[in-house]
Amino acid sequence: MVSKSDFIVQDAQRKFVRTERSPLLRRTEESRSGELKKETATVLVFEPDDTSLKKLCGFLRKKGFRVLSTQRPEGVEFRFKTWPKPDLLVISAHQQADIALKTFNEFTWNPYLAKCPVFLIGANRQKKLLTKYAKVDHLRKIILTPFKTELFVQVINSLIRRSQQPSY
Repeated sequence: MVSKSDFIVQDAQRKFVRTERSPLLRRTEESRSGELKKETATVLVFEPDDTSLKKLCGFLRKKGFRVLSTQRPEGVEFRFKTWPKPDLLVISAHQQADIALKTFNEFTWNPYLAKCPVFLIGANRQKKLLTKYAKVDHLRKIILTPFKTELFVQVINSLIRRSQQPSY
């Protein structure tokens, strides 16, 4: 004769087997269904103006990025020493072009920060200043306002991809 407790144990074992899948089985099921989880890129925004910061952060969130923000230049380097480390830095030079330019160039000179892509947003009136003093390379780009938002997002994604490729 089978007791009621045997059924409870057997039921618990069946539930355990159904919920616990091996890592290999999980990978096989994920590859069959084509649903590999996409990681969200983290963008750090440095913008001194509160209103502009909120608008830019809101736009980037709508485009699917995880957004961190700071209004102080000291906060930029600090964010790269904490977790989660941003995948990209967006700097606005509209209000404090000299501080924005210094922060932008710091990512070229500092070996710890050199692997992080940086995107500088400047105004058309600052074109001479930015083209003369900004150190642009394959991970550092400048865009002048007004610009198309699709182009902005394409360049962000391109910079993040470039930074993740192994350097030889």
